[in-house]
Parts: sequence; C-alpha cells; structure tokens
Amino acid sequence: MEYLQILLQTLVAFGTLLVVTVILGKQQIAEMTYFEYINGITVGSIAATLATDVDRNMGYHWLGLVAFSALTLLMSYVSLKSRKARKLLQGEPILIVSDGKIMEENMRKTRFTMAEILQLFRKKNVFDLSQVQFAVLENDGTLSVMMKPQYQPTTPKNVFQPSSVPQVPMELVVDGKVIHENLRKLGQSEKWLLEQIQKQKPVTSMDEVFYVAMESDGKLYVDLIDDKKKKN
Repeated sequence: MEYLQILLQTLVAFGTLLVVTVILGKQQIAEMTYFEYINGITVGSIAATLATDVDRNMGYHWLGLVAFSALTLLMSYVSLKSRKARKLLQGEPILIVSDGKIMEENMRKTRFTMAEILQLFRKKNVFDLSQVQFAVLENDGTLSVMMKPQYQPTTPKNVFQPSSVPQVPMELVVDGKVIHENLRKLGQSEKWLLEQIQKQKPVTSMDEVFYVAMESDGKLYVDLIDDKKKKN
C-alpha cells in the first residue's frame, strides 16, 4: 500500500513542478539569480518530501510546494515592475575589466578571487587581459567579454570602417522607465533623451518607449512599447 502511496505522491509532485515551471516561464531556467537559487533548492526539497513521505498528510507538503512557488511568482512580478526590487533580488551585472584594466573595487564586490576570474576568462579563450575592452560579470555568474577592436574577429564591416574606442554600453530606458542614474552619468537630461529618440522614432512622449540603450559605438538603440501598432 505504501508503494502505491509513494507512486501517487510522486505523480502529484512531478505534475505540480511541471505546472509551476510552465507558469514561471523560461526566465526561471535561463538565469539562476539569488532568489531563484534559494527557491530551486527549497522547492526541490519540498517536492522530494512530497514524493516520499508517507507518514504525514500529503496535502501539507503539496500546500507548501504551491505556496513557495506562488511566492516565487510574486517576487518575479515585483522584480518586473520595480528596478530597485530587481537589483535587490537578482543583483546587477558588474564591470570588472575596462580598457584592459582590472576594476579592483568592483572585483571586491563580486567576492570572486582573481584565480576564479582568470578561469572564467580562459573559458572564453581569453589569456591576455590587456586585449579586453570590457568584461562584465553577469547575474548568473557567467562572464561577458568585449575585445578591443584590433583583437576582434575580422568582418566585412570592420575591415572598411576605421576602428574607434568602444564605450561601456549603458541602459537609459528599461521596461518603459527612465534610468536617471545613467542619464546623470552622461550629463544629460530626460528632455535630451526624448529629443535623441525622436530623431529615430516618431514618438511624442517617453510613455511610448520600452527600451533604450547607449551602445558601445555611442549610438542609441531604441525600441517602442508596441512596434506593430506603430507601423499600422
């Protein structure tokens, strides 16, 4: 009888986890942030207990699993709506190399050792840090690297264009919200930003803008909130 009970509870645990994963979406799988790391461990533990514990009421474990998953969904929604909450729950990328120079203060924030950082560089086939323009430690612990122009792979585009020194890419609008901190770093105002956007897109206010970033070549990338409607 206990074997059938364990089989039933395992099916319930598996089915619940499958539904929860579909609801939370690909973001839960693609990026393991602080909260999701804790959630993954806890949900896995609750699901394992639900599948094998026949001494207690199955409903207790199932309720705990559903409640913890609902909390994760709530935190994901809060992160989506609030940049401050997103930085707290998910962290933010940290620049650790700029123009071939190690940013020691930022390195201390990551609590990575130099040996660990060098290992991440070697996984990117980078053995000479002086050739690196920018290196960013992402939220999930991976490393994103931009090489200096002279060390980048040759393409038809960069063969016939003079190389220029790239700058650090900077987000100016995320999820329709202006990042005033980054605007201040550029020494510009929201009015200036809107004027620059209007040179590319027929918008009348920032309410129509979804995402804007200052790219490494100094140009603005602009995406509107509903591109399809704007075309009609």
